[in-house]
Formats: sequence, structure tokens, C-alpha cells
Amino acid sequence: MTFSLRPLKTADLSRVAEIERNAFPTFWPRTAFKREMQNRRIAYLVATRQLSPDEMEEQKSKPPPPAKKSLPKRLLKRFSGRLRAKTPPGEPPLDTPLGFVSIWFLPDEAHITAIAVDENWRGKGLGELLLIGAMEAAMLKNTRVVTLEVRVSNATAISLYEKYGFRRVGVRKGYYTDNREDAAIMTTELIHSPIYQQKFTDLREAYFQRRGSVEMTLGIKEA
Repeated sequence: MTFSLRPLKTADLSRVAEIERNAFPTFWPRTAFKREMQNRRIAYLVATRQLSPDEMEEQKSKPPPPAKKSLPKRLLKRFSGRLRAKTPPGEPPLDTPLGFVSIWFLPDEAHITAIAVDENWRGKGLGELLLIGAMEAAMLKNTRVVTLEVRVSNATAISLYEKYGFRRVGVRKGYYTDNREDAAIMTTELIHSPIYQQKFTDLREAYFQRRGSVEMTLGIKEA
């Protein structure tokens, strides 16, 4: 499976809202994605499925489409097509968001406010890909550090963040309204230091070796 990372666009709004509802069912009020897209201090990146090299070759080898049919036949084909699933189960159309990350850019830091992945696509490395994209966006914006909050019980997420150099620096008591669970406050060291740059480069390359190449378009202007 091959993925891509790109900025959120208007056509994605209903899909990312659905992912947010499923990932954070008690979160309220819901994120105003359309309004936040206009805020230059906020960035949204989405992970999508793209064609693998083998699929691209298969597409190239397909025969050309048949000649146009008469109008009655086209209408019949269109109607019958509605009765069939157009994509296999678990295989969304290409370029459909499977997860998203949101980043707020503050004067000296980038704050990751959410990383969410469709429940059917968890365990495939998308969370790590979204984190990599957020870190690269923060570097392009020339922020000093990256921060976030995470449930203290979310051992999987905490392990991923620690892998990328985040460390716990505090606790927000009763931060989550559904069960009053505490949030761990985590932050990186200086992300432009030579030590961190080398660490991030090594982790990024290791990810691509495991998961394959990823088409990344961040849409972030360098600060």
C-alpha cells in the first residue's frame, strides 16, 4: 500500500469531519475546518492512498476505453453502476483522506492539536506519517520546538512521540471532558539542532524503507 501526504482542501471537509467524529466522539464543539483553513497560523495535512508502482503499470497496460455508446445504453450502464460498489471493501477511492494532522504555529513553537486516523486504516503507519509531516512543517516554519497533549493512558501514541524526541514536561489535570483523564504535555528539544536534525532524518529514512516512498506536498511556506 502506498500513501501520500498533502494539504487539506475543500473537497475533504466532510471526510475529515467524519474521521474526527469517529476518533474523538466526545469532542465538542466540532472543529470548524472550513474556517480554520483560512487561518495562516494553522495547517492541516491529510494522508491519502495513492497508486503503487505496480498499480501504475497495471493502469498503463489497460486497454483504451470503448467507444461511446448510445444515450439509452449509457443511461442503463450508469443506473446499473449505482447498484455495484465501485471500489473493493476497505479500498477507498484514491486521494480520499484516511487521516489528518492539525498544527498551530505560534511565535516560537508548533503545537500539534490533533492526529486522527480512520479506524479501518490504523496500524498501517499513517499516524507516524502524519507526525513526520507535522515535524517537517514545523521545520519549514522555523519554529524552535514542537509540543502536544496526549492522554496519559495512550501508551501507543506516547511511545511514538518519545521515538521522535518528545518528552513529558507537565500534566493538564482533567483535560479530557469525557472521563476527566489527565493529558501529558510533551515537547521536543530544539528541532533545528544538529543532533535532532540527524535523529529526525534517520527516523524518516527508516520509515520510508519500511513503508515505501511517499509523495509529500506540505504546502508550507518557509519562514
